[in-house]
Amino acid sequence: MFEEIGSIRNEADEISLQILALYRDSISEIHLNEPESVSEYFKPEYSHYVVVHTPLNIRFPEKREEWNMRFCRGAGVSIVEPVVAEAGRIYVKGLMAVNGSKIYAILPFTAIDAEKTKKAAYPEDRMARVRERMLPIVLPDIKGEIILDIGSGFGNLTMELAKNNPDSQVYGIDIHDSLTGQSQMNADVLSVSNVEFRNGSAYALPFEAGSVDVATCFLMLHHLEDIKFALFEIKRVLKNGGLLIAVEPLAHQHPHGPQLSEAEWKEIFENVGFAVEAENMEGAAILKALKRE
Repeated sequence: MFEEIGSIRNEADEISLQILALYRDSISEIHLNEPESVSEYFKPEYSHYVVVHTPLNIRFPEKREEWNMRFCRGAGVSIVEPVVAEAGRIYVKGLMAVNGSKIYAILPFTAIDAEKTKKAAYPEDRMARVRERMLPIVLPDIKGEIILDIGSGFGNLTMELAKNNPDSQVYGIDIHDSLTGQSQMNADVLSVSNVEFRNGSAYALPFEAGSVDVATCFLMLHHLEDIKFALFEIKRVLKNGGLLIAVEPLAHQHPHGPQLSEAEWKEIFENVGFAVEAENMEGAAILKALKRE
């Protein structure tokens, strides 16, 4: 029904897109077969577009069945937002497609669609809600010359830290190279110059001892098999008096990993030698852990 009209360039692969539901913050470049047709597809009166593209060759777990319906059947269908649209260059947020995927159609997301979304019903992303609520709460406390975001994913939070601290050097660390590559592409397209993404494990951070002012972990620690080991490693790279800020879901608020209460999270941090303040915020624990001098 559709003919190929272009292709996609990004750094994401099917593994990274399967691990994290953060694709909506990931940036892709669209290469049209006829570059001069950019203005025919992208117009200033539209903020979002429907893009039909090559489907993913994977299956998401049952709890993500709506993803299978949208992205893994005969075609993939993404709702995207242009971040750069000019002669010969188009960058968009939200393409759930891997590098080299083909594009078959680009259609405007219209006022009719917007009206329907007001009454739309769909499965909720609980962890995404937690991220959105917690960031404004903890952001004012994240200050320092060197800031390290561990488990940075596609880098959206890391870039928020960088933009909020323009005189700081901010690093994002993730174990998956496709995620750090995509994150760096996002930062380059958005001209966030004081951020750098590196591959690394929470168990062996690529930083010298005592070199980091503030470290952050957003909804990451509960994925680890040895949380205490990772906390000792984070403590190693923090300066004396340095701060670790972590946000973690509380018991029964997530489907995997340890089901810990606020007090149990605090105890783990204290056993590593941190001085800890813990706060329960709508099903998540905010932990502010100070490395004692």
